[in-house]
Amino acid sequence: MQLSYTNKQIKKETNKEKGIHTYLLYKQGETWDTVPVSLRARGNFRKNTCYFTPLKVYFKRGGTQNTPFENYKNIKIALPCLLEDRSNDDILKEYLAYKMYEVLSPIHFKTRLATLDYTDTRGEKDELHPLAVFLNVSNQDLYNGEEAWATRKPKNHTLLTILIEDDKVVAKRHDAKVLKRFVHPLNQEETISIINAFFQFMIGNTDFSTAYSHNQKLIFKEGKSYPVPYDFDMSGLVNASYAVVSNINNTPLDIDKVTERQYRGFKRNPTLFEDTRSNFLSKESEILKILDVHKSLFKEAKSYETAHNYISDFFAILKNDLRFQKEIVQVAREK
Repeated sequence: MQLSYTNKQIKKETNKEKGIHTYLLYKQGETWDTVPVSLRARGNFRKNTCYFTPLKVYFKRGGTQNTPFENYKNIKIALPCLLEDRSNDDILKEYLAYKMYEVLSPIHFKTRLATLDYTDTRGEKDELHPLAVFLNVSNQDLYNGEEAWATRKPKNHTLLTILIEDDKVVAKRHDAKVLKRFVHPLNQEETISIINAFFQFMIGNTDFSTAYSHNQKLIFKEGKSYPVPYDFDMSGLVNASYAVVSNINNTPLDIDKVTERQYRGFKRNPTLFEDTRSNFLSKESEILKILDVHKSLFKEAKSYETAHNYISDFFAILKNDLRFQKEIVQVAREK
């Protein structure tokens, strides 16, 4: 794909109506095509911390016919956070977390990995020319009103990105609705709730809350609510350079770094824990294969090896009765 917009300006545009209007160029096979879109920034943490801001992309009505985006009103695009050599590998690992959850739960966000050639058009300079400051005049006065002084050269970046479908699309696929209210985790559907908690423990993610809908959506169907997780950049699997241990609702955790695992699920029927344990173990090879088939996309071999070892250690916990009891069952939350 290709996009052009001002990185500085997009961080100011968090409202759909005031978004940046541009064109999304995409390529299938050897053919390029375009769709008109409106962009806005999303995610308060990344907007304030990251060089690149995650995007919400809105499609113009009637502008997506016969395109890969047909029937979509909007999608999310997750971009790397920082200008680092490792950033694309981090996005790849986050994408693989989404693909692993697809194996584990029928209710999930569908995602696609894409390469984005992004041109930061950069816009106008804010600072005055030093000579203009000395003479106490504006840049435009100094340059006789010409705009040459105000133009920055565009910067080009090639980024891995994740396309993430809207929660309403997930709900429609399951003949359900998006639930926009808090539901206590113990009142959410048990099996999927435990799968979600095991999954979060598997990837070493504590940056979520099913009680406060933090990095979770709830899908309501036939009287039951189902958690659907997203945003895994703070997980131990990704281990981003900017990742910190989450402190949700001012509740500190007993870990010092994101690569340490802490089970955040609630106490449930022990039989359901054992059933979930068996379910995960039966899918070990399928989950590890997700890493294996994407090995060639990693820029650094060590990044792949670390990710593979991290997930393998989770299955080592499940296979060991003492570790399973100590690190999951006995530490399950009661409130």
